[in-house]
Amino acid sequence: MESTTLVYNTTPWIPPEPDICHHIDTNYSIAPAIIVVMCFIFGIVYTFFGYRLFKAVMFLTGFIFGSVLVYMICLEEELLPPEGNAGVAIGAGILCGLITMLVQYVGLFLTGFHLGIALATGVLIILEQFLHPETKWIPIGILVGLGLVSAVLILKFQRSMTILGTSIFGGALMIACLDYFIEQFLIVLYVWDRVKGDVSGPVCWYSWLILSCWPFCFVVGTITQWKITGQGVDHPLHIKRAKKVNLQKARAKQRRDAQQSRYRHLYQVRRVNGDVISQVKLLLFCNILDHFQQFICHLFHVKSQNSTLCNFFQKSR
Repeated sequence: MESTTLVYNTTPWIPPEPDICHHIDTNYSIAPAIIVVMCFIFGIVYTFFGYRLFKAVMFLTGFIFGSVLVYMICLEEELLPPEGNAGVAIGAGILCGLITMLVQYVGLFLTGFHLGIALATGVLIILEQFLHPETKWIPIGILVGLGLVSAVLILKFQRSMTILGTSIFGGALMIACLDYFIEQFLIVLYVWDRVKGDVSGPVCWYSWLILSCWPFCFVVGTITQWKITGQGVDHPLHIKRAKKVNLQKARAKQRRDAQQSRYRHLYQVRRVNGDVISQVKLLLFCNILDHFQQFICHLFHVKSQNSTLCNFFQKSR
């Protein structure tokens, strides 16, 4: 009787790479390609000029947030055709952009929230390499928690947190656009699965290379804004200077009003008592006339009398 020997394969199973990893699909649609190129330009503005172009970045933050959120809702409900979904999303994005641009604290809060979402996404990607979350409340809690903490911190440390938030969000935009032209959003879908807590398939080896460009863009953008493009610009200082200028204008107006009131009072006093210079001249004239009268009286041996004009002037005083 022959013995059977069982041989176990101890080599770990590696899932096969997708077909897209072996070639680059260049069959791009015109409309998505144009949108991706525009988002790449927005990413450059965010990463390297985020703090200098403060108002424009605040508008883009609200526009991107509102348009993407409304488009995802319309796409989930399937109430309108694709053109209708795009139109409603653009309208909502413009409205949100105007709100974040005109109300500074809303724009700052949203920028800080984006910073927290980006940090939480990085934490979820690292966590997936060791263990998969068993419940979807874990990624939700990490995303909301870090998002709110960053949104509150940016209201306190506006300059530094705005530079960090715009750099990391701009880097994410550029990497997403680059991923579209290389592998048709493969790494973007992988990151989205991490946010939803779903199990995703394998990615290409160069997908990790594309993803590693995100922290590189973040570091380069932060240094560029801190040392070059953000030098000499301080938006909270502009607000304080405007308040200080308005306060100085109000105080100057009060001083002018007080000075005009004092001049008006002096003019009224002069109208009542007469001109000070005229009074001095009149008194001098009375003294001369009095001396002349005394000389005439002494000359003709007449008893000296005060000048009637001088008496009248003294009584009037």
